[in-house]
Amino acid sequence: MMITYQCDALVEKFNVTPLIVGLVGPICLRFLALSGAFDQDWADNAIRDSELQSQETNGEVKEVKKRRSNRDKDSSEHRSFDGKRAVTIWLSQLRNSLPLSSSLAISFLACHKAGAPVLPTDIVRWAREGKLPYQSCFLKIQELMGERTATCPVGASVMFRPDEIVSAHNLEVQAASIADVIGLVLPPVNFHGIALNYLKRLSVPVDKVMDLVRLWAMPSEIYLSKSQHRLPTRVFVMSILVVAIRMLYNINGFGMWEKSLVDDAASEESGDDDDGELIQVNKKATEFDTKELMKTLEKKYHELDAETTADFENDLCSYLTHGKNEIFAGLEAASADDTYRTVGKLWSSYQKEEEEESETPSKRGRDTPCEPSIECSPSTPDDNNQEDSGSKERAISRLIADMGENYFVYIPPRVKVKRQGYIQYVRKKDDGALVYAVHADYYILLRVCALVAEIDTRNMHRGVLSFERRLAWIEKRIDNVLHLTPTSMKCKHCDYGNVDSEDQDDDMVLS
Repeated sequence: MMITYQCDALVEKFNVTPLIVGLVGPICLRFLALSGAFDQDWADNAIRDSELQSQETNGEVKEVKKRRSNRDKDSSEHRSFDGKRAVTIWLSQLRNSLPLSSSLAISFLACHKAGAPVLPTDIVRWAREGKLPYQSCFLKIQELMGERTATCPVGASVMFRPDEIVSAHNLEVQAASIADVIGLVLPPVNFHGIALNYLKRLSVPVDKVMDLVRLWAMPSEIYLSKSQHRLPTRVFVMSILVVAIRMLYNINGFGMWEKSLVDDAASEESGDDDDGELIQVNKKATEFDTKELMKTLEKKYHELDAETTADFENDLCSYLTHGKNEIFAGLEAASADDTYRTVGKLWSSYQKEEEEESETPSKRGRDTPCEPSIECSPSTPDDNNQEDSGSKERAISRLIADMGENYFVYIPPRVKVKRQGYIQYVRKKDDGALVYAVHADYYILLRVCALVAEIDTRNMHRGVLSFERRLAWIEKRIDNVLHLTPTSMKCKHCDYGNVDSEDQDDDMVLS
């Protein structure tokens, strides 16, 4: 039922293809059948495994049997040798073989099988925000199941209430493991759909980047992996886009981000001969306006950083409402005392105070007279130049501090350009820790791409380095094949000793 609710929400709220409704049924049933929960002797085997585990731990079998026989005289409830309730053992066994997080994994697996560009990060985010039925879904199930009975003494809140939401990486690994268990042949990830969504969020020209990817590095098929140590598939998709954007805009350490911090006129007037040579080299090498791209990416980074905050985290009232409706749902009805009734009264009074404060307009700063100060005084061109240089230094200092938090080291822009082409960065060890030395242009691009892919910057850089090494290996193999000299192949059935004079003349001419 939980998976059905999730698929309905994906189709209705997020416009996912309705094919997932037909795909999720066979996937779920095959997974349930192979888990062994439908076997005839599953209940007895679960109790026997629990008893064996208890015997290995305690080693006192006879005393446990005696306590169990005495307890069975007073109670009709079925228990194991060590006195555990059979219902508790079965519930624990089901939690291990069929965790509640598998519902999210199966829903994602159906989306992946249908070719929908839905990522594990989307599933986890929607479940955390309450848009995808997961945390409070047991309330709907409880309405259908009713209260606990003698045949089912466990309530729906105990069986279908999750303790936590798994991470996006674990969700992808779990989905790949389920597909491997049931023998489901998975298609590759929808690279085109995922890349389009990423490029739209980055505000980068979609056609230019995708055309370059098709002509230069049409990606090989990327599949889900059940390995915990492998990077997620979305990192490989974003790595291809990072390399394509670098090639398209010639982001190779020419200092375009530093130049975008000041006006174009000021940057053209101020600068030494090496700087002018650098601008000329970059103009020849770059077809697009890299400066505008740097400005767009930095602005987009701060916008996306604000957007990553969930709606219920914007203010205290929304956060408390989300906790009441999702995280602590159903606790009010389950409480035996008046604790949650008191909380409800306090909550009602808090909402009234919030409404009164929102209706009262703030008058602070409305009629404040503008006193003469340094900020209001007219500025001279020299002061403007000093402010521009000071703001540039502050921006670079902030970037260096941000890079240091992620174990990156700032490299100044290239001054004397000796070699054109694509720069490949490497990792170095500094005091036993891996340090990544990169230019600011590349870090600005890498940082916003990592934010869009919802992964930390270091792992995003690892994915880019891995993809660059693979490209270098492919180019090396292609170069070896192109310069390969074919070996002379002879047939044992041919007589190369008796060659006509005409053939010998032809051989001499060809040689």
